Amino acid sequence: MKNKIIFEKTFLIIFLICYITNAENWTTYMHDNSRSGISAEPVNATELNEIWKYNSAAPPMIAWDGGMPWDAFRSPSAANAVRSTPMRDFDFVNFVTVADGKLYFGSSVDDSVHCLDAGTGAEDWTFTTDGPVRFPPTIHNNKLYFGSDDGNAYCLDANSGTQIWKYTPAIPSRLIANNGKFIPMQPIRTGIAIYDGKAYFASSLVTWKETYLCAVNANTGTEIYKVSGGISPMGALLISSSRIYIPQGRFPPAVFNRSNGSSVGNAGAHGQGGCYALLTSDPTPRFSYGWGIKHTNGYNLYEYNVDTLASISKHLNGRHLIVSNEIAYLLTDTTLSAINRKNNSNIWSVVTDCCYSLILADGILFAGGFNKIIAYDSANGNELNSISVKGTARGLAASAHRLYVSTDNGSIFAYGEAYKPIINNTNELTY
Repeated sequence: MKNKIIFEKTFLIIFLICYITNAENWTTYMHDNSRSGISAEPVNATELNEIWKYNSAAPPMIAWDGGMPWDAFRSPSAANAVRSTPMRDFDFVNFVTVADGKLYFGSSVDDSVHCLDAGTGAEDWTFTTDGPVRFPPTIHNNKLYFGSDDGNAYCLDANSGTQIWKYTPAIPSRLIANNGKFIPMQPIRTGIAIYDGKAYFASSLVTWKETYLCAVNANTGTEIYKVSGGISPMGALLISSSRIYIPQGRFPPAVFNRSNGSSVGNAGAHGQGGCYALLTSDPTPRFSYGWGIKHTNGYNLYEYNVDTLASISKHLNGRHLIVSNEIAYLLTDTTLSAINRKNNSNIWSVVTDCCYSLILADGILFAGGFNKIIAYDSANGNELNSISVKGTARGLAASAHRLYVSTDNGSIFAYGEAYKPIINNTNELTY
């Protein structure tokens, strides 16, 4: 009997290791350098059981708290009546990356990168910097790449958390108070993108101080180029074969040549902005971004030709966009729709109140809302499942047949088929 129990436990452990590691990884913010939010990883939408949860000691300490509380372009009464839409809305949750049975996230609370066992939620190691880490590490060749508000880009060993290299564009002459912490004027708030053996990132806080767009050797951290200019990079940068696209929040995204960092210009008109962006997979690819316009309320998504930066379309109240096989899935404040990109015809549309996040995993759309997540069939918009979470689900990822959910109270949840008990590795947050 004892041998049978040992055999069963051993078999279960081997099964779980194979189950987790033989899966498509989610190696960077929104899956890839295009920030597409698309994964081929199958997730059983009808079996979304809570496998484990991780609770941060406190909610994320976000860089920019909501919309502008006042507006010099309005009368006081008008400014009080209309609070501008947040345009630097990029770090409300602990976004995750997942690879080879490990889950990673950066924290703006304890200024660290955390490594969890993706199967159990147990913490393996923590690496602490001197400033908030607002995007998850990018995983490449068993290495982790991330930036910190301390002004440094880091490369760690993915298994041990040991530092391999650290690079700073500029040694700070002084520190400033920001969100209750002291940081340089050049924090790295773009994450790090890896392409062709190079790591790309940008650092700055305000346009009237030095801004740096950097490319370094991904293995050694050796500088390839460092260019400066008057932009304020805020949000995960995107990489194509020839260009770099950098959101700026209250300004239109800035575009650069990947080969040397030279400027191409901006995508969009003055006043447009936002930190949400993606490169689409259309036959003629598009650069899409949003959400806001200065001095107004309301969310919008804009689409531009990736090469000419010519305007293509505008989606009123658009919050998120997924483009796959010439079908666009558009999430607004109140609806989720499938649109044929060839003729711009509507395929289906459903009413939803889950407008805070959207990903596509093997034909299933997952939308995050306040205290819940809904799974939709991408073929017809039919609701497949609805599950409750604690907090607003602003971050989603799919890997190892599981759905990982990050909420604005600092929690991370793993959902999937209930083949093992729930493990809660910390105490519940107090609200």
